[in-house]
Amino acid sequence: MKRAILCTLVTSILSWTAIGVCVIYYGISSAETLLALCIGIFTVCLGALLTRSGRAESVSVSRSYERLHSMLDNLPVGVYRATSDGRILEANRTFAELLGYTTVDAIKNVNLDEVYLRKTDRADHLEKLRHSTVFAEFEMKRKDGGTIWVRDYPKATLGNSGYVDYTDGVMVQTQGIEAIVRDITEHRRLEIMRDHFISAATHELRTPLISIKGYADFILAENPQSPIGNIRPFVEVMKRNADRLLELTNDLLDIQRMESGKIQLKMQQVDLRNLIKECVQEVQPLLNQKHHHLQTEISSGPLKLRGDPLRLSQMLWNIMTNAIKFTPDSGNIIISVDETLTKVCIRVRDTGIGIDKKDLTRVFEPFAAIEKPTYFKGTGLGLSLTKRLVEAHGGIISATSPGKWQGTTITLELSKNEVLEVAK
Repeated sequence: MKRAILCTLVTSILSWTAIGVCVIYYGISSAETLLALCIGIFTVCLGALLTRSGRAESVSVSRSYERLHSMLDNLPVGVYRATSDGRILEANRTFAELLGYTTVDAIKNVNLDEVYLRKTDRADHLEKLRHSTVFAEFEMKRKDGGTIWVRDYPKATLGNSGYVDYTDGVMVQTQGIEAIVRDITEHRRLEIMRDHFISAATHELRTPLISIKGYADFILAENPQSPIGNIRPFVEVMKRNADRLLELTNDLLDIQRMESGKIQLKMQQVDLRNLIKECVQEVQPLLNQKHHHLQTEISSGPLKLRGDPLRLSQMLWNIMTNAIKFTPDSGNIIISVDETLTKVCIRVRDTGIGIDKKDLTRVFEPFAAIEKPTYFKGTGLGLSLTKRLVEAHGGIISATSPGKWQGTTITLELSKNEVLEVAK
């Protein structure tokens, strides 16, 4: 190709040089004769060049067309292009075989409107496609007289009049995906049953638990010298277990609400400094009970962010009580807060039992079976619920630990202004 172009260029230069010599030595008439001859030679060369180039391009286009058709024919789904009046312009072999034809040329001789078992199906579908992409299932007639159910995924191209000019579509036999659809439907049905069971069971448990806890608190509030003094230790055990069960049912209810989208965040400007201070005051009895030392490292001035105060308090409570619970007596807990222009980072560090590195990714799973001493009790839902609440606020939560008995750090990153609309 390059050689042909070079030859044409050299011929042109020599021809125009010869014309110049003729003009100088023999006059215009001789030059005109030579010019005509040169134009003829140049035309022949150029024609040969273009013919050769055109032949090469034709071969390249032909090969590309063959590769495209080969790829379409090997697809496991039917692909077609059809006009609004039913003429099939293009199709692949799978589309032809779905309708009982052996070749693409054979299916092109069929009008698509005649293949639909119900004559109005395609007309109704085309009308809907004028406004949006609509997937639908149809029963279609095969060449052998049988019928087949297909799912059609078309994309319409509209003409200047606003009506469908032609459609490019993909057809799939629904029989092959019915099992998948049934599995998904059954899975969804079981999820709904699970949600209903959790909701009903937790509500039924919550009512008697509140009653038991209330009476236990009333008894323990009596004078220690009263006649119930002998049974006081048993009442305290009853109260502790009632508290644990009530915490579990509340966490289950919250998780179920989060999954079903029934928790609605009430977003407003919140001063995180005051929120942390209030939470520290609330967990102070637990700190005193285990003789823990709690330290806060928070910069001066207000820490403003947008969030739901109740749910933010719930997050902080869960993380703080988790640190208190899994730290042996006389431990240290540090709460630090760092701030940037766009986010706030809260870290709760403890000197507790730590987490094995292989379990770090599982600490936020509900009821995660993470190895720990049996005398450290927990519902297994606190951090899982906290993760969902953090993500509902558009934040990130993570856990780090050097290893067992080396403490744990839980980190929350919360945006100051943004919130994900996931809990509506």
